[in-house]
Amino acid sequence: MERRLTTILAADIVGFSSLIGSDEEGILALRRRHQNEVINPLLEKHHGRVANTAGDSWLVEFPSTVEALRFAIEGQNLIEAMNADAPEGAKMHYRIGINLGDVVAEGDDLLGDGVNIAARLEALAPAGGIVISRSARDQVRDRLDLDLHDLGNVPVKNIERPVRAFQVVRSGESKMKLPTSKARSRTPALVAVTLAVAFIAGAFWWSQRPDFTPVDPAEMTLALPERPSIAVLPFTNLGGEASAEWISDGITENIISTLSLSPDMVVMGRATTFSYKGQQVAPSEVAKELGVRYVLSGSVLKSGDKARITAELSDAVEGKQLWSLREDSEIDDIFDVQDQIAEKLFLEMQVSLTVGEASRTIAALSGDFQTSLRVIQGRDAFQRFDLEGHREAIRIWTELQEENPQSPMGPYLLAWIPWQRVILGISKDPASDFAASYKLVKQALAMEEWGDPYSLIAILDSSSGKYSDAITAANRAIDLSPGGADVNALGGLALYNSGEAKRGMKYMLNGMRLEPDYPEWLPGALYPALLEDGRYEETISLAQSVLGRDMRDARAHHQARAGLAAAFALKGDMSSAQKVVRQMLDQRPDLTVEYVTGRTLQQQRAAPRAFHQTMFDAYVAAGMPSSSD
Repeated sequence: MERRLTTILAADIVGFSSLIGSDEEGILALRRRHQNEVINPLLEKHHGRVANTAGDSWLVEFPSTVEALRFAIEGQNLIEAMNADAPEGAKMHYRIGINLGDVVAEGDDLLGDGVNIAARLEALAPAGGIVISRSARDQVRDRLDLDLHDLGNVPVKNIERPVRAFQVVRSGESKMKLPTSKARSRTPALVAVTLAVAFIAGAFWWSQRPDFTPVDPAEMTLALPERPSIAVLPFTNLGGEASAEWISDGITENIISTLSLSPDMVVMGRATTFSYKGQQVAPSEVAKELGVRYVLSGSVLKSGDKARITAELSDAVEGKQLWSLREDSEIDDIFDVQDQIAEKLFLEMQVSLTVGEASRTIAALSGDFQTSLRVIQGRDAFQRFDLEGHREAIRIWTELQEENPQSPMGPYLLAWIPWQRVILGISKDPASDFAASYKLVKQALAMEEWGDPYSLIAILDSSSGKYSDAITAANRAIDLSPGGADVNALGGLALYNSGEAKRGMKYMLNGMRLEPDYPEWLPGALYPALLEDGRYEETISLAQSVLGRDMRDARAHHQARAGLAAAFALKGDMSSAQKVVRQMLDQRPDLTVEYVTGRTLQQQRAAPRAFHQTMFDAYVAAGMPSSSD
């Protein structure tokens, strides 16, 4: 049995049983004609493989979502032309559904949710129509000229979460009426919030008075996004008890992770907002520095097994506090309070949580609040990127995996460990370590699908030269976690290294906007993307800001100088470029242009393209020696 990410097309003949009943021989002959003249030639043309068949329905696997949709459109157009002059009883119409998802292969057959979703979308399609999932839409919207009609989030039989669906509207075809929406599925905690609105309302109070001076968006350091934007500040530990510190941090992180699942919001990432920890800052100050409209702050006061949690939401543009909350909770029930806060934020900002993905936050994947705290503790150790932190992360995450083997969080977290061995330079066999990372992350996805594992797969694939697979995985990660800073940054890096330069740069910049206090590896990945796009001044500004900061990552300043030298050279300021190159050679006399372009700027395994030679020539012109000199 094998799992893989692939594109599935499901098709069936509308009213086939009735057609057979009216003229069995004629209909069967017509089906054979369609098969021989339309379906088989198009399958060969677009590289489709028939996986499962059942009477009048069949499933086809395609190596590319673009090829699957081309097959569907061309097929429907040809069938429509054949039907045009045929008598009513001799017309045959097909419905088609297309999904990009995870499947299980048993021999030649395909099974799993990825297949089920394609089949449900096919059932939703009108006669002669095509309906695709959002994951499929994201693969084709920039590559094919399509008229896509958004059907919203569609509940589908035997699938736990609704599916975002789109009708492909062909020329002359009518748009479908939007399906009647049923109440969206929700986690038990969020359902409880909805049922208890009247009770919760007593805990909120509205304030119409101005609480502070409004912030003029024109004075913000970063441009105010068009979408609702928010910074969740670290909750304050009022009692000073050490164990309560992790509780307050855990609440903050879990709220951020929940909000980040909404495609309608801009949510500042953890590293940025935690830079305010322990500081007394006004909402207006935070909003001005980060370029956000809303600021959430709060506190935790722990007493025994209980905690009093408060939260306040401020609108910096209006200059007022919108609401406050105070809840007393058992420690084990803090998830419910987090969900109350998140629910209130979604309602206040008139945005929706991506359907079905509340269950994919760190909190819910961990299973209980105490476990989620240990996930965060292990991550903090891991992100030190040193041997001590590496070993501590292994210890914490291995314990979590042993205690709760049913949770996907364990194998997902442990999948980063072999990868980090390679990055730290302590791997004895990088290929085997990459294989171990693949195995663990796929084990996690087999248990639960969410965005972060796909971003790791994208990095592994791009580093292994599997660029098409990397693009597919990066798109899926961003689709599932559109507001995640790490997912955007990592997915963007994988896309850039896999040949999609502009899209890769876009998502890396999204990651930086979501995390203004960006991770230290990100500028080194962004320099070549900005340079390839001709954005020399932005490269210079970013590199100079890195050089002005203390960085734990020993590579950061070296990468900044390399980016700076290339930017100056490419914009024609050769004297400045030569000055930076001399500084680099003073620090490393053995430095060569091959090393800089091959390792520092191009992340070692980027898909080769013409810009790489342009970079090489720029460094040579700036005076950097070549190994062939």
